[in-house]
Amino acid sequence: MEINRNQSIVLAIFTFLPFIFFPIIFIQVFGFVLNMIAVSEHSDPEPVEVFKGILSFIVPIILVSLLSLALLIFYIIHAATNKKLEGIEQVMWILLFIFLGIIAFPIYLFMRIWNTSKNA
Repeated sequence: MEINRNQSIVLAIFTFLPFIFFPIIFIQVFGFVLNMIAVSEHSDPEPVEVFKGILSFIVPIILVSLLSLALLIFYIIHAATNKKLEGIEQVMWILLFIFLGIIAFPIYLFMRIWNTSKNA
């Protein structure tokens, strides 16, 4: 599977999106918890407000999870079909993708995709 320069740029954007969204989601969760603590000191929070607050970080979590799953599938297929990798290296990369997930994606991107698309 050969990837040209434009495709590798788009892939790099999608690869780094989870790293951008995780801090945002963490801030949303932390803000929601602090807001619920502040509201509960005066009265019981309204269920609709609690539901809106939970949705504000559950939806991005689901989207980032689906993106990470799609990236996992893509990177496994790319490593398995990459003719430049020897058998043991293919197995190593696939295991890294499975066990390290989004941490291994940028490493593979720069070592095996970005460098080869730069030469193409």
